[in-house]
Amino acid sequence: MGTSSSYGGPASGLVPDWVDGVDPGMGGGEEGSDHDGSDGSDTEKPTPDEGGEKGAVQTPPALAPPGGAFTYPRGQFTRFTNGGGSKSLGRALKGYVSAAGGGAGAARRMPHSTRVASGVAGLASAVANEGAEAALARFDLQGLAGRPAAEVLEAVAEVICPDGGTIDESIARDAMLEAIAEVAEDDPGAFDELSPDQLDEFLCDVITRSVVTKVLNEIGTNALHGSASDADFREAERITRDFTQGRVRDALGNRFDVESQPTQPEIDRSISEVYADTFDMLGAVLETMQ
Repeated sequence: MGTSSSYGGPASGLVPDWVDGVDPGMGGGEEGSDHDGSDGSDTEKPTPDEGGEKGAVQTPPALAPPGGAFTYPRGQFTRFTNGGGSKSLGRALKGYVSAAGGGAGAARRMPHSTRVASGVAGLASAVANEGAEAALARFDLQGLAGRPAAEVLEAVAEVICPDGGTIDESIARDAMLEAIAEVAEDDPGAFDELSPDQLDEFLCDVITRSVVTKVLNEIGTNALHGSASDADFREAERITRDFTQGRVRDALGNRFDVESQPTQPEIDRSISEVYADTFDMLGAVLETMQ
């Protein structure tokens, strides 16, 4: 599938600098240096015990000041958008993965995105092994099997990624809706006519878009609100998407071929590994950039 032809900024809005909640001293570093990044996920924090003292004063959590672990990759990304060359973008991607704690750490920052991708992978696996109607019955949507593919996928999206309030929920939903828009543009026909390869490509597109949006939300803040033009930012997005899409395809490999019948927990684990492997490969992207 193709990629979006125009860029209007990340659909979910850029993440404020302080949202990472990490020590501000972790970001500055030399090229290729490693950073110990915290998980930093925007997953909801647990609420106090309901049985606790009602009159107790609740102290709001302390927020780290602007900057933090992503200072270095943000600076390199801004340098790229200001004409610094492709190696600056490579350093930005490598620095992001390092600051996030490696591929596994970066993947943990996207709990909702991995869950949505697992839902798509589970749907694709069920279609291949049980047929479209039985697969859609998992979502109580079996009556839509013969409807246009984009229409059916939109209905699935409302089940597995409803409109939510966190940044990661927005990223996950936007990624799926943008991938569905690509399906609609290609007009592949009815959902029950989709081939396993088409569903695999849709899954790849969902994962790619979520990763790219997450990374650009976290390292593109300065560039988007600074001196970079829309064309500069769009070019950065295009290159990042091209690299990421290739890495996602490599990470997916034959994990969900038509002969396999994985359980949903196995699919969940595989998708988490796909995200981690994708980020690890992005972390090594500098060596491939001229």
